[in-house]
Amino acid sequence: MEYIIAVYRSRSVTMRVYNYLAGQNQTCAIVSTPQGAGVGCGLSVKFSRGTLSAYGHIISQAETFVGFYLVKVTLRGTTITRL
Repeated sequence: MEYIIAVYRSRSVTMRVYNYLAGQNQTCAIVSTPQGAGVGCGLSVKFSRGTLSAYGHIISQAETFVGFYLVKVTLRGTTITRL
């Protein structure tokens, strides 16, 4: 399984981005920022690659934006890669 997270330094900005995406009928969730990302407020917005393609340019403009990360979960563990 793989998904994208958007990391912000502010919880309120994270919530605003989540509400924006949910309002656009995008499947998304608030998740704990994986320790491997090493930055942020502790919460991130999780979504699919399709959402990144469609809305990435908009949500990356939010203040306190840190970056997008690809999270891959396999039987061998979880890897986190900055995009």
